[in-house]
Amino acid sequence: MKNYSDSTVSSLLIGIAGGSAGGKTTFAKELLRAAGNKVAVLELDRFYHSLGNREDYQQVNFDEPAALDFDLLQTVLEELRAHGRASIPIYDFATHTRIGHETLEAAPLIIVEGILILWNRNVRDLLDFKLYVEAPSELRFQRRMMRDMKERGRDAASIQQQWNETVRPMHDKYVEPSRQHADQLIDGTDNLKDTANELLDSWLKKS
Repeated sequence: MKNYSDSTVSSLLIGIAGGSAGGKTTFAKELLRAAGNKVAVLELDRFYHSLGNREDYQQVNFDEPAALDFDLLQTVLEELRAHGRASIPIYDFATHTRIGHETLEAAPLIIVEGILILWNRNVRDLLDFKLYVEAPSELRFQRRMMRDMKERGRDAASIQQQWNETVRPMHDKYVEPSRQHADQLIDGTDNLKDTANELLDSWLKKS
């Protein structure tokens, strides 16, 4: 097996973008499940800016590009490609701050996943293959409603308000337009396990 900490070995960088609750995280998990240690996953959510002690964090728009540190993400991707490992932030969503760092070891395939992965040109130019996972808006809202109520203990009214005020407008303004940069569109309502296996076969032959 190749040593991917060796700087002479290059990983294949795969970007997976798409709307909130569209299926991109599920798709990334299917890739990881199918390929095991041949895949490393890097989430865009790790790269939110720290808000420190700001008391108005509830008014921050987490769905616009300004909320994310794309410069740091670019640096991390360059380090992974050049050195086979990189220090990545640990983000605490309860306090909206970075609480430390950990080392990510490269693998033959590095999946970079998040709603705005294809928005930033510098990051986009580092990717070897770009995917956009799409699903109807109403289905995405229903999925998000169930997820946030079950996993984050939120009430339906606050989820609906956030969707209407930031999630949907930012999707229309930033996320959906980034779809044009994708090399391939993935149906987020389809059997993502089968799609993951099909793509893995082709990618691993190139890595």
